[in-house]
Amino acid sequence: MTTPPWRRPTLPTAGTWRSPPARGTQLFIAGIPFMMTERDVVDKFDRYGPVREVRIVRHPATGESRGFGFVAMESVEAADRAVRKLDGTDWNGRRLLVEVAKNPR
Repeated sequence: MTTPPWRRPTLPTAGTWRSPPARGTQLFIAGIPFMMTERDVVDKFDRYGPVREVRIVRHPATGESRGFGFVAMESVEAADRAVRKLDGTDWNGRRLLVEVAKNPR
């Protein structure tokens, strides 16, 4: 399933302001395979509802993925659905941990 260009989430650029996600829509994701990109994460989560934003945490010096990140979903229902369907599943040999972020920013 391909996301239309107008629905693709964008990454915030340095110095730009973004509104914080609604409570309960920000997900913490651990176990992301290291070779996956933000686009791959969007494709994985878009099945459960519209994705607003994806941030994979990267090493500051090398830019390599650290294997975890955050996904902001459009609604609490979509976030809950993604947690139920993806938490504990296998993704390219890595077990995903998907939970609602405790302190969304």
